[in-house]
Amino acid sequence: PAARLEDMDLEGIDVAVLFPPGAGEEFALHDREFSIALCRALNDARAEFAAHAPDRLKLVAKLPMLDPEAAAEELERCVRENGFVGLVCAQHILDKNLDHPSFDVVWQTAERLGVAVCVHGGGQAPGQVPFVIDRLDSILTVHAFTHPVGAMLAVTCFTVGGVLHRFPQLRVGFLEAGTGWLPFWLERLDEHWEHVPDQAPLIDRPPSEYFDGRCFVSCEPDERTVPYVLSATGDVVCYASDYCHWDCAFPDTVRIIHDRDDLDHEQKIGVLARNAARLYGIPIPAAV
Repeated sequence: PAARLEDMDLEGIDVAVLFPPGAGEEFALHDREFSIALCRALNDARAEFAAHAPDRLKLVAKLPMLDPEAAAEELERCVRENGFVGLVCAQHILDKNLDHPSFDVVWQTAERLGVAVCVHGGGQAPGQVPFVIDRLDSILTVHAFTHPVGAMLAVTCFTVGGVLHRFPQLRVGFLEAGTGWLPFWLERLDEHWEHVPDQAPLIDRPPSEYFDGRCFVSCEPDERTVPYVLSATGDVVCYASDYCHWDCAFPDTVRIIHDRDDLDHEQKIGVLARNAARLYGIPIPAAV
């Protein structure tokens, strides 16, 4: 953690929400007991890591979503005992989408605790049911497709699928999938809801109205569509460093946003601080 804080200082990051590795712990090769034990061990190890600087290092929990009741219990433990600020899950769990009623116990727990639900794009973890990638055969195409398409699936489930209707205080982030797809997808969902609302019996308003004010996406620092997304959907974009993935821009991720001439000062504050603070329910550092 000391080395991580040095890198945060180098970039100009006051507070970081750290995400666990995406190696299929929530599936654990379809072994329920193994998944429960593995997620608990991972969360405990990361809590020990973040305890080095709890004011600067925040965490989201990896949960054994194979067993939603156990997942809800693990989220409760992580928040109560170690101050986690949310959870992260894949955009579908085996053959179930995230609007499946069995997961309501997890969303209900997150809403009651006031912590964020974070959906990570992708779907190529060991033990996961293929989604999109069954017709692709390279890292380039799989990675390009799974993240935004997975996020589109998740947005559909949380809006049209009624999750945000059932849990009106829930906050959700659809992360590591970029931003440019969001206005298009919300507009398309709204259009279809207007034409055939009877096929969305779990909601009573356009999908975009459920998204507005409670849902967020994360951007790449140099993503050209960010100004358009902000103008079309409001303050929903959060900065992500993507540290230390192979495709991140470390140590320049903050600088890239800071130096952009297509975002004004208030928009930069929103992207770099305010929107993430709303998603995770944490205060903005005084320096901002």
